[in-house]
Amino acid sequence: MKWNAFILTSLAGITTLVGYLFVYLKCRKEKIIPIALGFSAGIMLFISLCDLIPNSYHYFNDKYTSIYALICSLLFLILGFGLTFSSRLIINENDNLYRIGILSLITLMLHNIPEGIITYLTSTIEIKTGLLLTLSIALHNIPEGICIAIPIYYSTGSYLKAFSLVLLSAISEPIGAILAALLIEKYLTPIVIAILLALTSGIMLSLVLTEILKESTKYSFRRTRQALLLGLLIAFISHLLF
Repeated sequence: MKWNAFILTSLAGITTLVGYLFVYLKCRKEKIIPIALGFSAGIMLFISLCDLIPNSYHYFNDKYTSIYALICSLLFLILGFGLTFSSRLIINENDNLYRIGILSLITLMLHNIPEGIITYLTSTIEIKTGLLLTLSIALHNIPEGICIAIPIYYSTGSYLKAFSLVLLSAISEPIGAILAALLIEKYLTPIVIAILLALTSGIMLSLVLTEILKESTKYSFRRTRQALLLGLLIAFISHLLF
């Protein structure tokens, strides 16, 4: 275990807890929910379209031809969409906000584990690059925490439950680092990483398009649209800088 790399990966994950603090804002439910969900949706859309899908294609392309790599990425992307729809049968909740919180948790954990793997490996190879990557991940982990905390808190009224689930998402990043340290040479091949990235992007896109935005616009279409554009802009600036 490279402890410097593990600490950086853990710090990136811990910033998810900053998103939990938004439950303490004294705002009306009708105001905070569309802003929080719209902003998170913008971040998640950008991550899916400009990070996960291109990286999945890149890993597949290292092994296969361009056309085959594209087909593989699209197939696992579609499978990710299908997994989200199937999860509705498992998470059979009438409370839309609660379901969004749980689905966000599952999706973001699937995203954070390979992200933790990549952060750990990058920091092991080059600490300076690892620091920049950690900062970039920390910035987009904050709205990810919001996307879990706000729906869970406003659907249950429990600060503890919201904190516990955000914490679970936060520790998935160092779990990725541990997996990288223990299993990378044996199991985590580029193809496995490519599949995980494509699946996660499909789940994330489906969650945003069919759950988060649908619920958010019930409260305010205007606030959702503004927060969505702000999330996309901040994600884009972060992408350019880091």
